[in-house]
Amino acid sequence: MTTTKLISVFGASGQQGGGVVEALLKNSNFKVRALTRNPDSESSKKLKEQGVEVVRCDDSDSKEMIQDALAGSYGVFCVTNYWAYFEKEVQYGRNMADAALAAGVKHFVFSSLTPMNKISEGRISVPHYDQKYEIEEYVRELSKLNSNTFISSFVYAPGYMQNFLTFYPPKKNDQDGTFTLTTPSDPNGKPLDIGDISEMGYIVEGILMDPIKYSGAVIPISGDCLTGPQIAEIYTKVTGKTVNFNFIPPSVFRNLKFIHNSDAIASMYEFCNQYGAFGNIDKSIAPKIHKLKSFEEFLIKNNVKLE
Repeated sequence: MTTTKLISVFGASGQQGGGVVEALLKNSNFKVRALTRNPDSESSKKLKEQGVEVVRCDDSDSKEMIQDALAGSYGVFCVTNYWAYFEKEVQYGRNMADAALAAGVKHFVFSSLTPMNKISEGRISVPHYDQKYEIEEYVRELSKLNSNTFISSFVYAPGYMQNFLTFYPPKKNDQDGTFTLTTPSDPNGKPLDIGDISEMGYIVEGILMDPIKYSGAVIPISGDCLTGPQIAEIYTKVTGKTVNFNFIPPSVFRNLKFIHNSDAIASMYEFCNQYGAFGNIDKSIAPKIHKLKSFEEFLIKNNVKLE
């Protein structure tokens, strides 16, 4: 008789954690515990209605408090929030890993990111990427020191397809009724890896189902790899509206003060234009675990229209 395994999910009300919760709820091998700073929020209430156990826990809690919140968990999905804690993210991430180990967690799945500073040999620093990689290195060391009891695996998020609906939506040109998509993705550089971030959940599910196979693995998620003009062409095909692409160089984007975090985003695109979002990391694993949507499929599923 198979024992149902409890998986605790950090960031369960966010895009990554929410996708993990959704995928795991469909798998009878797992029970889900959502870790959230506010168990009384509307999103927490919805999770409870789905049969999810909701426990108060925040990244900034003490190691002991996090350990208590993880008690009884077989596995953990951990995503940290740079934009909430900035330079403290690394220490909080280490605390979460230490707490998981102390709580007897067997499999720790961490949402890391490409080490842009390391790959570019110090030329391009992107803190919200590089700090997650620092946490990844720490988790790897914990697994090495506790190899018989503590497995770790790592998923890397792509550019969110959702951002092309919210952060970079095509803008209508009043003069002729066409639309323009503007991003710092260089048409002459590397294509951009993008994905429906909700599908991360199915990759995490696959990792948790086969811990030995994915022990120590780095699994980037990429449903499509496209240049800016190709993204515009797909928008045109799906919506029936003419969408043109406008490249704004990272050096210009960096100085757009009306864009929140424009400097970090510019550095991220500077890296991606030169090396691709994942450098030379193998992208073939995730599609073998779960069929990932193309950008065209994503737009169709979301019934995207341009008005």
